[in-house]
Amino acid sequence: MRLKRQPDYWELRAYAGRDPITARPRYVSRVFRGGKRDAGKALSQFVAEIDVEGTQADLSVSGLLGSHIDHLEQRGRGARTIEGYRSIARGVAVDRVGVRLLTDVGPKDFDDFYDRLRSKGLSAATVQRYHSLLGGSFQQAMKWGWASRNVVRLATPPTVPRQSRTVPTPELVAALLRAAGESRNPENLVAFRLLAATGARRGEICGLRWSSVDLKERTIWIRHAVARLVTGELIQKDPKSHQTRQVSIDPTTCEILRVHHEHQQSFAAQLGCELSDDAFVIADLIVDATGDVPIRPDRLTQAFKRLTTRVPGAAAIRLHDLRHWYATTQLDAGESLPAVAARIGDHVETLAKVYAHRGQSSDRAAADDLGARLDGG
Repeated sequence: MRLKRQPDYWELRAYAGRDPITARPRYVSRVFRGGKRDAGKALSQFVAEIDVEGTQADLSVSGLLGSHIDHLEQRGRGARTIEGYRSIARGVAVDRVGVRLLTDVGPKDFDDFYDRLRSKGLSAATVQRYHSLLGGSFQQAMKWGWASRNVVRLATPPTVPRQSRTVPTPELVAALLRAAGESRNPENLVAFRLLAATGARRGEICGLRWSSVDLKERTIWIRHAVARLVTGELIQKDPKSHQTRQVSIDPTTCEILRVHHEHQQSFAAQLGCELSDDAFVIADLIVDATGDVPIRPDRLTQAFKRLTTRVPGAAAIRLHDLRHWYATTQLDAGESLPAVAARIGDHVETLAKVYAHRGQSSDRAAADDLGARLDGG
């Protein structure tokens, strides 16, 4: 507190935390007219108001989102994830809730916002992503001293209906792989076989390099993933789990990889170059015959969708369902949740919730076993 000018004009100045970007101290001030004792009391009240209302009484919801996303980006959050966050931030900015001040917004405002998003055709799952990012932003605002409570956590986003997942039968998976081998681009067989044989994600297979493949030991290491940004740029990033994992492969998959590697080497030699030792296993050799350019992940999805139209009974199968098939098959075979979770790079809790849908044979076996016990057998 200091005397601003005579007579009895005081500037009340209160510490308002540190700026999340520059880490410099922030202060807010207010002018008070009166005696020194009254000014001291006003300063104490002003500091209390700052503690309750947060350090940014004039900060909007949209402004908070921007600061929060910048903070996450500086802390190393992936480019693809940040891109998704900024898309959500744009959706908030164009709505009236985006201009509301942090001190003037409540749970009902966000409930109404979610209703408006739903009326625009957004799915419940998408609205849940808005809710998650907004909740995280307000949680961060509390850490920064910008808000006294997380009003978003008190809002009620729409419930995402639990969807039954399609798990293809082993016969259907085998038919799809045969069709891939007979297609105009047999290289698709390599990608789809790896997806089915390892339970890896699409981007992880696109990011697999020959330097991470040991054909002798029948082992691959999932170290990176490839993702495509909205701009069309391909980026290499960490796997979703942010951990390298080792996965064993079966002899047939190993042989398919060996033949594929020889084909890539031969193709590069025909063009007068040499396949890189660190080439991508699923490389776009048309763009770069040395194998240093990965194939776009969406191209695999498109190729698989075309494939399902040519295989009877496969129309409803998605590329990601190969991952579900792998997890379910392993669990049906008696593998433990931690072991399967480690192989596919997921959390045990997620595996139990998402992938522990049992196959028909396992369900029947369980029913038969229960019946035998009930019959006294």
